[in-house]
Amino acid sequence: MAGAEAVRPGVNRMSARGRPAISRNEQAYRRLKGDILALRLRPGDALNEAALCAEFGIGRTPVNKALHRLMHEGLVRILPRKGVLVQPLSMDEFAHLIEVRRLTEPPCAALAAGRIGEDDLADLDALLAAPAAGLDAVLESDRRFHETIARASRNAVLAEVLSGLHGRSVRFWALSLATGHHLAEVAEEHAAILRALRRRRPEDAAAAMAAHIDSFARTLASRLG
Repeated sequence: MAGAEAVRPGVNRMSARGRPAISRNEQAYRRLKGDILALRLRPGDALNEAALCAEFGIGRTPVNKALHRLMHEGLVRILPRKGVLVQPLSMDEFAHLIEVRRLTEPPCAALAAGRIGEDDLADLDALLAAPAAGLDAVLESDRRFHETIARASRNAVLAEVLSGLHGRSVRFWALSLATGHHLAEVAEEHAAILRALRRRRPEDAAAAMAAHIDSFARTLASRLG
């Protein structure tokens, strides 16, 4: 058509800033996941697809696809002919996550201490120096901190495993951060991990990471106990 550029099938539309536009499915997925992880949608809350469509201003299909993605990540439960529930938190699951994190994250930190580069250290410095305002920012900063250490291990399989573990731990992490003093403890623990990494001391890095995980477990147990 003269005067207009046709968009071919399979080609992403571009945003006003020249980036590929985010699909409606992805928009719904990101918003729902963010609300679930930050506990704005609480464990056990019922979700109504029609209400979500109205709230997001999109059709049923992208919302339905987003909910199925979240189901596969264990964040919602879809009950046939009944509706959708935010997946309740299970203390058994938390205990199992802590066990696996104790087995994997300290060895990852030890590997990182022997392999970390100056760019990784600079990224970690920047993360610890930047103030995180609000729970969403705190959760994102923590995710990036652990992701950077996993990347510095130079073991892509281990990094992928730890990414999944972190994703499953985030809601428990958000609960633990509701205790004001724990945020200060986390900052000290992250600093201790970074010191060990900078000194290239694998045993110290593993010990600092183990202490960080144990602190998380204790704080949440006291909050829920």
